[in-house]
Amino acid sequence: MNKTINNIRPLLVQYAVAALINIAYVVIMLSNGTTFYNLQMPEGKYAKNAMNGTDVMTYVQPARNFLVHGVFGTGTDADYHRTIGYPMFLSFFMKVFGNVWLYGVFFAQSLLFAAVYPMLFIINRELLGGGDRVFYAAMLFLTVSGCFIVTTPVVLTDMFFSTIFMCGLCLGVMSVVRQRLSYLILHVVFMGYAAEVRPTLALYPILNAAVLIIVARRAGVINTNKIRAWIAAATLALMVVCNGPAIRNYINHGFFESTDIVAINLYDCLMVEVLFLEGRVDIYHTANREIAQIADVHEQIKRKKAVAFQVFRDYPATTIGKIVTHAQTILLKLPWLDTAALAGVDLSPGAYDKLTPKQTIIEGAFGTVITLCYTLIYVLFASFVIRSLRDRQFLFGLTIMGIAVYFLFPPFIAGGGFRMTLPVIGIIALCSFNELGRYFNNGPRAA
Repeated sequence: MNKTINNIRPLLVQYAVAALINIAYVVIMLSNGTTFYNLQMPEGKYAKNAMNGTDVMTYVQPARNFLVHGVFGTGTDADYHRTIGYPMFLSFFMKVFGNVWLYGVFFAQSLLFAAVYPMLFIINRELLGGGDRVFYAAMLFLTVSGCFIVTTPVVLTDMFFSTIFMCGLCLGVMSVVRQRLSYLILHVVFMGYAAEVRPTLALYPILNAAVLIIVARRAGVINTNKIRAWIAAATLALMVVCNGPAIRNYINHGFFESTDIVAINLYDCLMVEVLFLEGRVDIYHTANREIAQIADVHEQIKRKKAVAFQVFRDYPATTIGKIVTHAQTILLKLPWLDTAALAGVDLSPGAYDKLTPKQTIIEGAFGTVITLCYTLIYVLFASFVIRSLRDRQFLFGLTIMGIAVYFLFPPFIAGGGFRMTLPVIGIIALCSFNELGRYFNNGPRAA
């Protein structure tokens, strides 16, 4: 076992530094009049702030409803659109802190989100086989870029899910390394809760089993009957808990599907964009009239998917073009731009037309540098995966690539900004700096 992991002091220092940065950021944001205004719930005198039009209230309303009716939904009807994990978290603070619940959430998230760094430290050592320099280089990049910071005072699930997921992954890794059943149980619990925060883990147990096998091989315990049994048991348990949202919808609504969000992203987002570019928005309006006649929710979901995929087949080039465009906005966007938007900076396309020639040059140079930096990170990540495969570490390379694709490709359908990278940007950064270190050292990557 790695001695560094037995010494918790580095983990505590990493956590403390990240927590202080998060808290300082929240304090600064709440101390400024514009950002304070834009961080409030979009209702009452704050109805037209930056949160208006986001998904914020789709988490807040179920939480409020739970405190009144005991159900995450509307009235006594369970919601099939949003999962219950994050509204459950919010409802706790609403109950305990009353009218100031929002600030309790902000500071709780400051402390919770800081845990991602110690988790990544352990994952780097035990799963990726990286050294401490690699981790601290990645930590510096992630901190400077702001990706784990800027969503701290925002009521959205992206970073919350990412932290819970990373904790679950880390506990799974440590359950094998330390051979502790308690860690394995907590691994299943955290992964199950992560699935209730965002319904994206239905198929993840397959990748999770591969992760545990890789760690068991590194630790030299893969041939231990106990570890093999644990991996099998954890996989079976995760197949159940990671499908918790689908089970809940089956119980309440009679269909086994986690949410209707996939159908919305396909039909109301990507398909509409494709039809707009092709000048065939009439197809969308016609389909809407047909779907409005369908009473069954599940049939509506299936019909939306069917119409969307037919449009994608009819216009494949346009569809691929929009997916690529979404990928660019997700992968190559600087997180601090979200902070700028909260501070009242106009980042709309029309704002760029009003820039002076000098400002245009500065903005273009800045954007180019950011794009090149992120492009380098992803190129190094691809090199890391390719090198692993060339070194015949097939399970390892395919698993790391699989995790990245699993979490990144679905958001490419509807877009959404840098937040969509949060579940995997830490692992991608670690792999990238591992590969960069290899080039500088002119030697083999640590294994």
